Amino acid sequence: MPSPYYFQLTTQIIYGRYSASQIGKVAGNLGVRKAMIVTDIGVAKAGVLNQILPPLKEAGIATVIFDEVEPNPTVQTVDRAAAQYSQEGCDGVIAVGGGSPLDAGKAVGVLATNPGSAADYLGIDKVKNPCAPVIGVPTTAGTSAEITDVAVLSDPTKKAKIGLRSAYVAPRVALLDPILTLGLPPEPTRDSGLDTLTHAIEAFISVNAWSASDVLALKAIELVGQHLRTAVHNGRDIEARDGMLTASLLAGMAFHNTKLCLVHAITGPLGGFYNLPHGAINAIVLPHAMRFMLPGAVSKYVDIAVALGEVVEGLSEREAAEKAVQAVEQLSRDVGLPRGLSHYGVKAEDLPALSEAIAGSFMVPLSPRVAKKEDILAVCQAAL
Repeated sequence: MPSPYYFQLTTQIIYGRYSASQIGKVAGNLGVRKAMIVTDIGVAKAGVLNQILPPLKEAGIATVIFDEVEPNPTVQTVDRAAAQYSQEGCDGVIAVGGGSPLDAGKAVGVLATNPGSAADYLGIDKVKNPCAPVIGVPTTAGTSAEITDVAVLSDPTKKAKIGLRSAYVAPRVALLDPILTLGLPPEPTRDSGLDTLTHAIEAFISVNAWSASDVLALKAIELVGQHLRTAVHNGRDIEARDGMLTASLLAGMAFHNTKLCLVHAITGPLGGFYNLPHGAINAIVLPHAMRFMLPGAVSKYVDIAVALGEVVEGLSEREAAEKAVQAVEQLSRDVGLPRGLSHYGVKAEDLPALSEAIAGSFMVPLSPRVAKKEDILAVCQAAL
C-alpha cells in the first residue's frame, strides 16, 4: 500500500497587479507597528521601495531599512540585520526582493524570537519559538522563497550553503505584485525564470509528486514556456511578467511539498563552494540531470515536452520524452544562458570531491532515477 501524500502551505497568499498598495493593511493586521524592511541595494536603487513605503506610512507603520543583503546571504549578514532589528525595537519583517533578501528576512524573523546566531539554526527543526511576523514581497519570479519554510544561508567559513528549515520559517503573508517585477533587468529575469522552470520540473518528476502537486508543477512549466522569452527580451510586457510570477508561485507551491531532487542536490554544494548565482547554475545543470533521470520518468517527460510546446505526435514515448530535454536546452539558448559551469569559474579538478559530498544529499533519493557518486560526477562534467 503506498504511503499517504501530504500537502501543506502555511503562508497566506495575496496576488495581483498593484496589490503592493495593500501592504500597510496587511502589516497592520499582523500587529506590526515598526517593520524592518530587509532588501538589497539593487532593489533599493530600482525604486521598488517607493511603492512599499507610502502605504506603510499611511497605515501608521514605522520602518527601518536594512539594504545590505548580498547574493547568497551569509549568516553574518543576517546576524547584523537581527541586531539592528532588536536595537530599533522592530516587531515585524517585510522582506522585499529576490531569493536572497527573502531568505535573509525570514532568518531575521527567526532571530527576533530565538536567541543566538543564524548559524545556530542551520539544519532541520532547530527553531523552538515562532518567528516574528514576516511578509514576503518578491521582485523576481523564481525562488518562491516568499512561501517556503526554508531560508538558505551561506557560511563562508565552511564554503557551504545550508538551509535553515522549520515550519516557523515560512512568511505569514506573501504579497505578489507583478508590477514590482517590471524593472528587473534581462539577466536576473532569465536566471530567476529558469530557476522557476527547474523547480517545476523537479517537483513534477520527484518521487514525492502526486496529483495535487502535478497540476501545479505542470501549469508552471507551461507558463514558463509561454512567457519567459518575452519577459527577458521585453521586460515591460506586463502579461509576461504576470505569467512568470504566477509560474514561480505555482512551482513553489508544488516543490514546497514534494521537495526537489538531483539538480538542487548538485547546485547547493556547488553554489556554496563557489558562491555562484543560483538560478543560472540550476539551469545549466538541468538538461544534463534530466538526461540522467529520464529513464525513471519517461511518461512525465512527455508531459513536460507538451507543456513546453513540443509536437510529439508520431513519436515513440522515448522519443517524445527526449523532446523535453531538447525544449529546455532551446529555451535556455533563446534567453542567452551561458553554456557551461566553467563560465562561472567551476573547475574540473574540484568536481570529484564535490560529487562525493553531493551524493549524501537527502534530495538524491527523491529523484526518479537515483544517482551514485560516479553518476553525479558525470552529470557535473557534462555541465562544465
